[in-house]
Amino acid sequence: MYVKKRGVCLESANNKKHTCIAYFNPDVEVYNKAHQDLLWKFNAGDGYDNFNDFVSEEAIGYANNGNGVTYLVWNIFCGEDGSEVKRELVAYYTLAATSIPYVDRIRLDEEEAKISGKEFDIQTCGISALEIKMFAVNEKYQDTFYEYEGIELPVSAWVMRSIIDEANSMINTVLGFKALFLHALPNAEKFYENNGFHPVEENMQPLHSVDSDYKAMYLSLRKVHMNYDD
Repeated sequence: MYVKKRGVCLESANNKKHTCIAYFNPDVEVYNKAHQDLLWKFNAGDGYDNFNDFVSEEAIGYANNGNGVTYLVWNIFCGEDGSEVKRELVAYYTLAATSIPYVDRIRLDEEEAKISGKEFDIQTCGISALEIKMFAVNEKYQDTFYEYEGIELPVSAWVMRSIIDEANSMINTVLGFKALFLHALPNAEKFYENNGFHPVEENMQPLHSVDSDYKAMYLSLRKVHMNYDD
């Protein structure tokens, strides 16, 4: 995909000017060390050194241990003949298989309750999911917009849409699951809400992880059937 755009664009929702990217030719590939020198240059911004260190030093080991596969989103700059001149790392994300445990609770009718001695039939179930374990955007591309086919969005939102599109494609061809799942940093919660994610439901009990202190959120990609009677 190749997009040329003027340097400044206008967000129609609030009539506020934003910086627009002048050239965007994205390419997504599974992590590899072919461009290690460029991985070292990735900068997610002040206070996010752990994201920088992950993509430059830890991602391959993470994949080898079965913890998640990292994908690199490049902006490929081409010459007039179409050959690559240079590339910049726009963003990366790491995906892993997971499940979202939940309690399925159905109130028993009076006769069943009397026989069983229970008010509810309670079962622990799980929603198959793909977890976005890491997601980071290069500081250069943060709060930067571009327009494609008449739609103007932040680059980060376009990357997230590509993750969602890829997940939907995987469901049909590679692996069956029903939802995307993640833990959102406080300053990213609104971003994920704007991209269709919701806080987990009352009866969902996400598995513990190092990110459990952050808000657990999910996006249903296929219909999820749950019962939770009061």
